[in-house]
Amino acid sequence: MAELHLNYLNIPARGELTRLLCAYGDLPLSETRYSFREYFAAKAELDLPFNQVPTLHVDGKVFAQSIAIARYVAKRVGLYPSNALLALAADSVVDAISDVYSEVCPVVYAKMDAETRATKLAHLNTNVLPNALAALERRLAGDYFAGESLSFADIYLLDLFDNVVAGFPGQITVPTQAYPKLEALVTALRKSDKLHAYYASKL
Repeated sequence: MAELHLNYLNIPARGELTRLLCAYGDLPLSETRYSFREYFAAKAELDLPFNQVPTLHVDGKVFAQSIAIARYVAKRVGLYPSNALLALAADSVVDAISDVYSEVCPVVYAKMDAETRATKLAHLNTNVLPNALAALERRLAGDYFAGESLSFADIYLLDLFDNVVAGFPGQITVPTQAYPKLEALVTALRKSDKLHAYYASKL
């Protein structure tokens, strides 16, 4: 079996979906986690196919792009639909959540003056996140986003709730009560035996 090693920053952001998938699927994953300072100091020496992290090392080969990495891992652990139409449904949700990350990460992690950050956070809290969560709530017709089985799209929703919606207290302030189907799915996943050890390790 191919050995996996993830290189990323010591934050959830673009690496957490892969970590969660490996944890859920009991797939061993070794990691190198960098602080921002460590990453920029080492960047010139790293093998970065697209000049950024995360990267995944698989049997000596290096791959990049967070969603491509997560999709590969999802296939390895049985969380990527084999049916083409269900795969499309899962991928569309994953891309939608990834779009949210693309809006949020530059605001919460980048350096900027307080007034600019406040303006950008207001846009996230009143437009970007409510619109995205409402769309996801509409897409969740049953227990899961892609048919009757759990997929990596559902795990990515958990990641979004834990590490964006609840991940920046005082900055991201969107209430989730208006999205009961999403809340129910996330609550069930948090209580999953498959993720219990992973969450316990983060305490």
